[in-house]
Amino acid sequence: MYKILMPVDGSASSEKAARHVVELAKLTDTLEVHLFYVHPVVDDWGVKSFLREEEVNAVVTAQAEAAMQGASAIFDAAGIRYQCHQAVGKIAELIAQQVDTLDCKQIVMGARGMSALGDLMLGSVSIKVLHLVHVPVTLVKRTPARV
Repeated sequence: MYKILMPVDGSASSEKAARHVVELAKLTDTLEVHLFYVHPVVDDWGVKSFLREEEVNAVVTAQAEAAMQGASAIFDAAGIRYQCHQAVGKIAELIAQQVDTLDCKQIVMGARGMSALGDLMLGSVSIKVLHLVHVPVTLVKRTPARV
């Protein structure tokens, strides 16, 4: 079984990465995809003073489901098996940990270049992931709309 970890954030870049995984799936019959949403730690005093822990967890779960919806729909349409995972914490560190936990052989993730500088830097999460993991990482960039 060839396992791919696909971190998602609900962006168009995540959906483009999912479409890339669909193309990879055509090369093997043994692909298993693990969608992974990581929410930053909610430690804002203002939030925690108005919401109970259960309410914060419900919001995080709802955001995870929303973030995975686009990629899930793409995989459902293509008939690709996948599992959904979510966590709260430091994004890049948890992605690296999840790769080992699930014994994934590759990471495919969207790269969000928001500007010329963003294109150059790729994004802080992408760079951190590249430095933390021991498996190949494929960054899939969303093609900007032409004006």
